[in-house]
Amino acid sequence: MFRPHPNNTAIVITDPQNDFLSPGGRGYHLTKDNIEQNNTLQNLELLMSTALNKGYQLFMSPHYLYPHDYGWKFTGYEQNMLLGLRMYQVTNAYTPPSVGADFVHSFKPYIFDRRTIVSTPHKVAGPQTNDLIYQLRQQRKEKTIIAGVLSNICVESHMRHLIENGFETAVVYDATAATSERDFQAAVTNYKAFASATWTTQEAISYL
Repeated sequence: MFRPHPNNTAIVITDPQNDFLSPGGRGYHLTKDNIEQNNTLQNLELLMSTALNKGYQLFMSPHYLYPHDYGWKFTGYEQNMLLGLRMYQVTNAYTPPSVGADFVHSFKPYIFDRRTIVSTPHKVAGPQTNDLIYQLRQQRKEKTIIAGVLSNICVESHMRHLIENGFETAVVYDATAATSERDFQAAVTNYKAFASATWTTQEAISYL
């Protein structure tokens, strides 16, 4: 059984940003129904606030796209969707993100807590292209609890890669959202196939 503890367990949130999670975000029209169905925003906030209050450390894995990324010579569907919608835009590494790439306002007290670690941005879906795993290792974390968006893309990709790298991993499925119910259910099927635990938010906070 997955038994979390603040000393060895990290809370990992993928893409806690406006473009998919907030009204006015460039991809919000795609996720809005699933967010409302799952109560995703409230569940994410409850998970983060409870975790911090109980001494757990949060790790954010954001998604940023710079102007030079629009020159990629080959892309897949997910990359084309993000580039086509002009999501997660940042001018360069030295300027603030666009409104869409910025963190959801209600999440900022938890993200900007001095204990929280914000990794470098990932570029497709998984943490292979950022420093999340390095940061987890530096804090001696052995277990991860994952939530965020999109359920079947970044959340699932992070889950798979963390498991492959030896982290015992749980997913909080109603603190995620996808662009359709079909995609969401596909993700939940795979969470249950791979993760050590697949929880609701209420179950997760009861175990913290």
